Amino acid sequence: MKNGTDYFKFGLRHYNCWFMLLFIGLCASCTPKVYQKNDYTFYDQTFILDASSGLRTDGVYVLDHIRTEENGGTVRQPKEHRFYKFYSTGQCNLTLDPSGVIKTKTDYSEAVSKDFTLKKNTLFEGYYRLENNRIIIQSIVVPRKQFEYKYGYLEQDNLILVQATTEGKGKFDDRYFTGFYKEYYVFMPLDIKKESEPQW
Repeated sequence: MKNGTDYFKFGLRHYNCWFMLLFIGLCASCTPKVYQKNDYTFYDQTFILDASSGLRTDGVYVLDHIRTEENGGTVRQPKEHRFYKFYSTGQCNLTLDPSGVIKTKTDYSEAVSKDFTLKKNTLFEGYYRLENNRIIIQSIVVPRKQFEYKYGYLEQDNLILVQATTEGKGKFDDRYFTGFYKEYYVFMPLDIKKESEPQW
C-alpha cells in the first residue's frame, strides 16, 4: 500500500502532464494559421488565363484614385500606395508600400520579382476568378480568419474595385458589382520577359 508521499508524487506528476498539455494547446491556438493553396476555394490547379481576357499579367495595376458617388461625386487621392500583380496561374499579390519607396519601373519590377528584395512593403496573397470583364479576388483577413472577396471589373487597362466584403462567397452576383465607392487601378506595363512564379 502506497503511503501519502507516494500518492502526492503521483498526483503531482499527473497534474504536471495535464498542465503541459493545456499549455501546448493554448500555444497552438494562439499561433496564426498558415494558409495553403488548398485552403482557398478559388484555387484551381488547372487554371489557364484566357488569352482574350482584358486582365494583363505583364505589369502591375497601381491604385491611382478613389471615386465616391455620394454628395454629387468626389474624387480623392489614396492615402497609401498599393498595387496588384496578377499571374496567369490564377494567383495575385497585393503589395502595400506605406513608405513610398517604390517609384520607378525598376522598383516595381524588383517588388514583383521572385526574389522579394524590398522589405519595406507588405505582400498579401490571393486568387482571382473572371467572368467576362468582371473579376473577384479572394484573400484572407488573418486576424478574423475569414476570406474576403473584392468585386470589380476591368475597363481599358484599368482595374476598378467596387466592394470588399466577407459576404457573397465569391459568386458573380450583380449586387456585389455596384456601389458608390470605386478604387481605380491603372495598369503599368513592365519589362517582364518571362513571368516569374508567384512568391507563394
